[in-house]
Amino acid sequence: MYVLAAGAAVGIVAVILFLALASDSSIAHEQEKNMPLLHDAGLDIELVAEGLAYPTSMRFLDDDSGSILVLQKNDGQVRLVSGGRLAEEPVLQVDVANEAERGLLGIAVWDGGNDTTSVFLYLTEVDDNSGEIRNRVYKYLYDENEKTLINRARILDLPGEPGPFHDGGKVTIGPDGNLYAVIGDVNAGGGMLDNQILGRLPDDKSVVFRVDRDTGMPVEGNPFYYNNYTGDMEKLRRYYAYGIRNSFGLDFDPLTGRLWITENGPDSYDEINVVEPGFNSGWHKVMGPISRTNATEGDLVLFNGSQYRDPVFSWRAPIGVTDIEFFDSPKLGEKYQNNIFVGDINYGNLYFFKLNKERDGLELDSINGLADLVADPVGDDMLGEASPVIIGERFGRITDIETGPDGYLYVLTYLDGKIYRITERE
Repeated sequence: MYVLAAGAAVGIVAVILFLALASDSSIAHEQEKNMPLLHDAGLDIELVAEGLAYPTSMRFLDDDSGSILVLQKNDGQVRLVSGGRLAEEPVLQVDVANEAERGLLGIAVWDGGNDTTSVFLYLTEVDDNSGEIRNRVYKYLYDENEKTLINRARILDLPGEPGPFHDGGKVTIGPDGNLYAVIGDVNAGGGMLDNQILGRLPDDKSVVFRVDRDTGMPVEGNPFYYNNYTGDMEKLRRYYAYGIRNSFGLDFDPLTGRLWITENGPDSYDEINVVEPGFNSGWHKVMGPISRTNATEGDLVLFNGSQYRDPVFSWRAPIGVTDIEFFDSPKLGEKYQNNIFVGDINYGNLYFFKLNKERDGLELDSINGLADLVADPVGDDMLGEASPVIIGERFGRITDIETGPDGYLYVLTYLDGKIYRITERE
């Protein structure tokens, strides 16, 4: 099962909540239709495709049919959804190591012009020579005629051990045309990159990479590109951010170009972060606001060019936060355009947040309990203060959210293998 490492107790709470909601007559009709429930009467939801097996990520191809490539975690299949139909044969099948959070995890698509489309896949596999488990990013070309992925080239070769949790795996192409990829700590504490001052030298764990999409080489202008370190510290040149426990979501603000990510806490504090170049998220020393810990910034490993910043939002009781999506479309109304949707895997909720005027944080001052930027539990209700930002529920555990070429919002669910589309109600 694709479980975010937020503690077994959280999963139990999610099941209890699921059963409690099932008795609520106000959603009985929606249950009968086996459809999620939205908390905006101006929005509608429809099923686009089903029959997927534990899907983790999806991306739209740049074609007239609105085709979607979808990854299946455990069997290593890349599936094609076109015209609302799931093609019988996969576009690609690869061998993956799939224990816990390993598997076929992330996808990015780049339209290179001249009828060429590059597809980037993040996956966990066993190295043929050493037998070591590695997380790798490969670049393929999409063959439109044959509906296959061809010409594989390795872009990133990353650690996968000790694991089997915290592999990260989301990838995207930034507005600068470079490849961004996130990996967690792979269950390997004790490194400088997770803020152990006397820990292991940088070893490609707990970081966001920014590399050339064709070569995997560091990009000049990266925050640590011009550093005075030698040896293994040269790895820093590929890093955009570090101190990240694990992440299943990253996206760019279409108006500012800033990178935003989600981050999963252990038994407390899932986060939404704004990632400026050189961002240190604080793990292992800090999750949630630093003021709620016993740590100070002096306890962190701060390389030249780095800085710590508190999350712009946290859930005190982890929800298993997954994807984050800037909705770059007017199709759902002005309220939603250029603001963010976030999903979770513990409860199957869809969250919505408006950005502040500076677009460096969230507009939460007017929402009771959230002015401190933390959603705390209320009594036995673990979601507690987060209730006002929940816009949808009863999704089968959300792993990806995307804005479609038709301008509507698409939601991918892991447990029941479905893609939903959210539209404006007529």
